[in-house]
Amino acid sequence: MKIVKTQGRRSLTAGVWHKAEASQGASNCAAAKLVDGGNVLMGDTQNPDQVRLTLPGGAWDALVRTLA
Repeated sequence: MKIVKTQGRRSLTAGVWHKAEASQGASNCAAAKLVDGGNVLMGDTQNPDQVRLTLPGGAWDALVRTLA
């Protein structure tokens, strides 16, 4: 799993796993990846081949707004 730093961005680059800035020093974090169709995959950096959750784009947007 290639993780990119978000540098304060709230949007995801398609096809790339992203991890929160607050988690950059840790290795056991959640990561998110935007895929075709606008869905967002959620996974664990310790188990990169296992997608734990798939969210529709609107649900991801609502989650980010709620947590911001």
